[in-house]
Amino acid sequence: PRVRAEGGSAMSGSEQLAPSNPKEKALWDAFQKFDVNNDGKIQQDEFQKLMKSLGSFSAKEISRLFKEADSDSSGTVDWREFIKWICSGAATKTMSADSAASFARLLTRETRDEACFAEQTAGNKQLIAHLKETHQDKSEAEKARDLKRKQLQAKKKATPAEPQAAAKVPENNLDIGDAYTGFRLPLPVTPEGARGLLQHYLMNGDSDPLHPKYVNYLTTQFTQLYRARHPKPVVYTDTPKPGRIIVVGDTHGQLADVCHILYHLGTPTSQNKFLFNGDMVDRGAYGVEVLLILFAFFLSDSECIIIHRGNHENEDMNALDADAGGGFVDEVMRKYGLMAYRRFVSAFKVLSLCSVVEKEIFVVHGGLSRVASMSIDYLNSIDHTEVTAPHPMAVDIKDQVFSDLVWSDPTDQNGKFKSDRGIGIKFGQDITTKFCMQNRLRFVIRSHQVPEDGRGYMKQHEGRCVTIFSASNYCGDGGNYGAVLVLDSQHFPKYEIIEHYAVPLEDMPKMLKMGNGGVTGAKEKQKAVSELATTAKRWERELEKMIIGVIERKPALWAHLVDMSLGNTLMINDWRDLMSEFIEGNHPWPDGAKHWGLVDPQGKIDVGRFLGRWVVNMESDKYSSFLNSAVKHVYEAVVGLDMDLNKTLALFDADGDGTVDVKEVRQVLGMFDLGLTSSQLDRLTGQIFRQASKVARDNGDNEAHVRMNVQEFLGHFTVVYKQASGGAGPELSDFAKEALNAIGGLMMRTPADQLISDMEKAAVKIQKCFRGVSVRKDQKDQKNKDEEGGDKVKTPRTSQQTLAAAGGARRSSTGPFASMSQQASKMVAVFRAMDASGDGILQTDEFVRGLSAIPGIHEMEVKGQALTEDKLMEVAQAIDSFGNANGTINYLEFLQAFESIEKEGSSDLANTLGEDITTVLFRHRLAIRMGCQYLDEEGTGKVRAEDFSTVLNGVNSVLARPERALTTTQISLLVDALKEEVEGDDFVDHDAFLRAFVILDTEQNRAVVKRF
Repeated sequence: PRVRAEGGSAMSGSEQLAPSNPKEKALWDAFQKFDVNNDGKIQQDEFQKLMKSLGSFSAKEISRLFKEADSDSSGTVDWREFIKWICSGAATKTMSADSAASFARLLTRETRDEACFAEQTAGNKQLIAHLKETHQDKSEAEKARDLKRKQLQAKKKATPAEPQAAAKVPENNLDIGDAYTGFRLPLPVTPEGARGLLQHYLMNGDSDPLHPKYVNYLTTQFTQLYRARHPKPVVYTDTPKPGRIIVVGDTHGQLADVCHILYHLGTPTSQNKFLFNGDMVDRGAYGVEVLLILFAFFLSDSECIIIHRGNHENEDMNALDADAGGGFVDEVMRKYGLMAYRRFVSAFKVLSLCSVVEKEIFVVHGGLSRVASMSIDYLNSIDHTEVTAPHPMAVDIKDQVFSDLVWSDPTDQNGKFKSDRGIGIKFGQDITTKFCMQNRLRFVIRSHQVPEDGRGYMKQHEGRCVTIFSASNYCGDGGNYGAVLVLDSQHFPKYEIIEHYAVPLEDMPKMLKMGNGGVTGAKEKQKAVSELATTAKRWERELEKMIIGVIERKPALWAHLVDMSLGNTLMINDWRDLMSEFIEGNHPWPDGAKHWGLVDPQGKIDVGRFLGRWVVNMESDKYSSFLNSAVKHVYEAVVGLDMDLNKTLALFDADGDGTVDVKEVRQVLGMFDLGLTSSQLDRLTGQIFRQASKVARDNGDNEAHVRMNVQEFLGHFTVVYKQASGGAGPELSDFAKEALNAIGGLMMRTPADQLISDMEKAAVKIQKCFRGVSVRKDQKDQKNKDEEGGDKVKTPRTSQQTLAAAGGARRSSTGPFASMSQQASKMVAVFRAMDASGDGILQTDEFVRGLSAIPGIHEMEVKGQALTEDKLMEVAQAIDSFGNANGTINYLEFLQAFESIEKEGSSDLANTLGEDITTVLFRHRLAIRMGCQYLDEEGTGKVRAEDFSTVLNGVNSVLARPERALTTTQISLLVDALKEEVEGDDFVDHDAFLRAFVILDTEQNRAVVKRF
């Protein structure tokens, strides 16, 4: 429901109740999370849905809590009831410790650590649920159309030899043609073939990719065989006799480490058995190659290798950017496409969760569980093949145990604690001891985290918990060793830990040729060589993360600056606190500020400049076209109001002083449906006043409370449209363009007094000839009415009064806007001088007569033609075409005709709305990709245009609450710009669209900081 607020603005129920006290803002944010439909009240179903998502409350407890909060038994909880419920302590009084902690997280601002993954995953799963529900409602006609399209595509793929091709292809012949010159894998896979594949990747990395048909074969065959060989989540295994088991920790797509381990410790055989303990993918660049090597060895001998699932063999983790902990989706999409990734996901679902070696040693990726008495038999009852990982906020006990096994970490304190990662737990020595005693185990081997001392291993809990991490120099900047743990049957249960520091992949063939003599001492030497580069790379990556954080949170930062009227500069400590609150407190913000040169000699930071430095852009002509359309739509919405001059100025200048501040502008723009979200309006007004603050600062004025001349603001706003329209608006003839430029230059060169005087004389003549006594009588009546206070709209001042007031009100001629506002004031004075009727809107004949009165205009020629009244009428009709083409010209149309597109600060302003829209898409890019991939049934990288629209609307309704991320109009314009016709239907290439993001440094000549 919508209600009309005082002043005429349409506000939702929640917006009217928003607290002004900043201390209440955290509680207000929590209230809005509950209030999904934004009506100012929490419905019971809204309360149940959010509380259930926290994962710590039963249905019975949720029902009881709602009744306690609903003090008046109305069936809803309003803001006052919510505040009373929270502040009285009643909310958490009867909650368990876990529930209270979970609820406390809701009441605090979101942090930007690994816990964000849990929240993001929950949102993504809500989006998929939304898309499933939406597609259930597809009409029969739509379903029939989809079926017909698929049949046509299948028919096109068919060949005349299809009956023969349909026959089963022999396993050793995947019908790979002679054109393929890469590695030929013998089928069925043999140990020699697997070693050949390892050698191929050692020599070539991913520069000579394996044929897609081999990839399809390896992933499909591995999934089938591994499921049959290890159907349960727990693998019971023994050390080969004679022989050994080698436990490998996280490798994260670091092919150099895998090659180093397999070449120095021997490749997998039934006597040289390997147990890869999860996290083979993400972050590194070679997750595909690592998995294919392991799959090949397993297919060659199913007894030679066991593969565990880690927290990264998980669709939701894979979808993240590599710098955020993911990257495998991007890697597979780049190398083999969406269908290949889906086959890898199928393989992830069959991977084991843990192993028991000789019934004495427990091996798991993450750690132990929150359940008090955990038996191996209970772990073996978990259904581990339905999903790659449970919902991060699951309430089912077995799902929670599943998550604990791949996410938990040991701690030196006794007990069980909530994990900083947001999923899993921290478990102490007492938990490890109890688990081992109950299951008659000697110790636990796990992986999952880089040891704190930079080694490749870590022993805790009096040796009963051993961490093995195998990715040396983790992510290229970790500076740590890698290690493996060897269990030899001759010495069992004693073990040996072997550390390494792998050389880069391109150097490894040379190192291996040198033999053992060449690798003696290589571990320490290689580490020493890479230390300096590692430190520099780590700092570079830290800066990159900070920049991405700033870009993703930029709309919220702008909104906060506008809302709190903080001005355009902050002391460095205040700036650091702002960054820590909105982005991430653990980043070295002061060091970053110094590195970027943000701090002036007074210890202040120009926040506007800082927020404008890095922008996210899209390298796509189609997207650029969309942005222009979106910006034009906003301006045309204002022009479409077709207000007269007095109403236009009064809207922005509520107190009639000739100036406006950022809050006044924001409030007025929010009164109309301009096709912008609230955050986009914040950004628009913030950028307009950024230039105003700069001028104020240069003149020594108080920039925190800067005010802008009304006409100057409207001039800036008009320039946005002109730039989006290519400089002169729609469908202007060359003659009209040149004439407007010439007339505008003449108007600016002519002294104001002479220009206004001649125009007013012309206006009086027009009034006498065409308006008559009745018009003057109406004006006199209006004046009397204004003097009596009967009308809230101020009487128009004369042109000379306007010129004096607008240029000099509230500031001297040497004030911060003296030079700018004189030109802007001149324009409004000229408009009023032309307006013979005084109705605030120019008739085209008034406009022509006014132009004719400008001294020197009849001596001008445009394209060899004199500016006669007929030619001036042609110009007038061209200006009228900007708006409604109704024979009149309003003030914004007038400004649009004559405003220069070179106005200082306008280039930034013209990009403001586009950047905000792009930033929103960038922030939700992972959810958009996941939604599109869900609907992309054929894995082509394209979805139907209407499905792409459904995904964006799903992001609005699920992930961007309580406010929409994009407006309905913006979604429609975006889809129209991106769609392309394929076989009679409109499609959007979602893969290309989401790969077009690029971060630019505007202070380094728009240098590329990062591509995605």
